[in-house]
Amino acid sequence: MKTDVLVLGAGVAGLAAARDLHDAGHAVVVLEARDRVGGRVWTERSLAPHPVEFGAEFVHGDRAATWPLLDRLGLATRLWPKCDDSLVHAESGGWRTMTRLRAEDDAFERTRSWNLPDVEPGPYEDFDSYLRRVGFDDAQLRYVRRAFANACGEAPERLSAAAILAGFRDGEAGEGDFRVIDGYDRLPHALAEGLDVRRRAVVRRVACEGRGVHVTLDDGTGMRAHAAVVALPLGVLQSGAIEFAPSLRALKGDALAGIRSGAVVKLVYRLAGPPVEDPGVSALYAAGTPPMWWSPSTGPTDLPVWTAFVSGPAAADLLRYPSEVALERALDTLRVELDRPDLRAVSGRVIAWPLDPFARGGYSHVLPGHAARRAGTTCEGVPGARALLARPTPPLVWAGEATAPEGSAATVHGAYVSGRRAAAELSAVLA
Repeated sequence: MKTDVLVLGAGVAGLAAARDLHDAGHAVVVLEARDRVGGRVWTERSLAPHPVEFGAEFVHGDRAATWPLLDRLGLATRLWPKCDDSLVHAESGGWRTMTRLRAEDDAFERTRSWNLPDVEPGPYEDFDSYLRRVGFDDAQLRYVRRAFANACGEAPERLSAAAILAGFRDGEAGEGDFRVIDGYDRLPHALAEGLDVRRRAVVRRVACEGRGVHVTLDDGTGMRAHAAVVALPLGVLQSGAIEFAPSLRALKGDALAGIRSGAVVKLVYRLAGPPVEDPGVSALYAAGTPPMWWSPSTGPTDLPVWTAFVSGPAAADLLRYPSEVALERALDTLRVELDRPDLRAVSGRVIAWPLDPFARGGYSHVLPGHAARRAGTTCEGVPGARALLARPTPPLVWAGEATAPEGSAATVHGAYVSGRRAAAELSAVLA
């Protein structure tokens, strides 16, 4: 079988590319290893009376690139409140609201403001070293680890300071985090409508042959196309599960050495009751593991859903245990820190993205020494790992959140934009 374009992966990046190419008149076939579309967007509807996100959960920013699509689809959203009394910080034996913590803990207020001096990071400097150099003390760094670094998917000493600061400076997506009320998977389902998506099509080999591409599936089926969009998760590319000819090393050089897919784990609970009495509290940070908890349930409700989020080394450690043990150990953190020994879960699920063979991690981060160099700095104009990964290698073009610029990488809107960029690159080749 031969077509114009093969798209490898039916996550948001692959579907965005396929949608644009299909609408431009090209014959497109999408190959997806799972039995569903969406990739790391995974909405579960059997756990509670409302959708629960096992994967990506938020639209990050009130100007994110996916808003026009969400609006066109008529998908309602809700702002996630993360300030004042809706978010609490737990310590051993109790908790404090954001308002109280800001008033009582100067280290927290200084950390929350991110009022960083105009000091350029070194090209090989990690984020922990940079923060210490600009004056962050141990108390502030404790909050960084608990919240920001955990959200980044890795310990701060494994994050590129230059990449993190580039993301801070971008600001293009705006402020706030928003939930899609009817479920985030509505977005990839809409993108996939009318497309030729082959589910359970596990790619094992991608070969550039002559002026085209030959893709082999795990059942031996071969497919040919004039070109292909590689929209596979970073962790899958790095795992070696798919053979490329020429090799990934030949195609991408050092790009894959400078970027990683973070170990991200979600533990989703249906609790017998709310962890704190105030129904306005929708999120909390814990001192132990997992450090981040939030609830997609709204208002007073029986059996509320709470999601624990943990990444990096702490996530890897938690995955050493069977699911039942991991769920109990994580819930013990809340029992101790909220002084709630009676806190009980009716049910729970561990969503271990590093163990998913079609993801092999959560989302990407850049290692020290592999970020793009800013104008006016040493080695100005040297591309970073993300730009190298995104660079076209005809007849292959590359998409996915890991290929997006720092301000939008590791997000759904970054994946979406990368797919559209890849489609534009390929359209130029096919013209």
